[in-house]
Amino acid sequence: MEQDLKGHRAVITGASSGLGEEYSRQLAARGVDLVIAARRVDRLQKLAAELIAKYAVKIEVLQLDLVGPGAAVQLFQAATAQSRKVTMLINNAGIGPFARFLDEKPEKHLNTMQLNTVALTELCHHFATHMVGHGSRSYITNVGSIASFQGVPNFAVYSATKFYVRVLSEILARELKRTKVSVTCLCPGGTHTEFSDANGQVLKEAATSMMMSASVVVALGIRGMLAGRTIVVPGFLNKLACFFPRLVPNGLALTLAQVAMDRSATPVQRQLK
Repeated sequence: MEQDLKGHRAVITGASSGLGEEYSRQLAARGVDLVIAARRVDRLQKLAAELIAKYAVKIEVLQLDLVGPGAAVQLFQAATAQSRKVTMLINNAGIGPFARFLDEKPEKHLNTMQLNTVALTELCHHFATHMVGHGSRSYITNVGSIASFQGVPNFAVYSATKFYVRVLSEILARELKRTKVSVTCLCPGGTHTEFSDANGQVLKEAATSMMMSASVVVALGIRGMLAGRTIVVPGFLNKLACFFPRLVPNGLALTLAQVAMDRSATPVQRQLK
């Protein structure tokens, strides 16, 4: 039987689709009140109405873009206004433009870094400080990627930011070990979400046939989070993909990663030429 989580209150970023939406659904089903944030407020409002009707939880909707200046502070202040406690933070919002490094404008790379690392770091700092302060059992999940274990061509900045997310999570988990706050980094591989379409990646059949469902990935993520695990890699093949690079030289690992990616996906701009 799944653990009842009534009494918890979770902030979920990037909640309008994909893993963020799935975290919202699964946590609400277990009695968690939510603060859901994303740019597409219409989707958030529809999701909130559905979950409130189905599970009788409290849900607040916040429309914001974490790429924007001050957005992370705005989210923290709104979620903790009137001394309200937050006991879960799901740092899910992220982007990963799929293209050769020089084929993207610098602004796009900087936006990726801002959302995937800078905003995430701000949120970790604000909410971890808040959680340690109120003293209740609390959880932070940062959504990383198997790319944090092995960089992939066409995903240069994305891979680098996810490496950062994993290392930050591991160190933060160690530093908070003597507190009631645990930190988990969920590192999924290919997952059936809108990520590929949103980031200019056209998937081939070889990729789609191996992808996991968002519901399974999130269920494993929540289980690992509640168990206090620092790193959660869902799926046997994904675990293998994370372990294999340790066995071969970096250059060879990168070559093999490129071969695998070329068989799995094509950048939109390349396909249109």
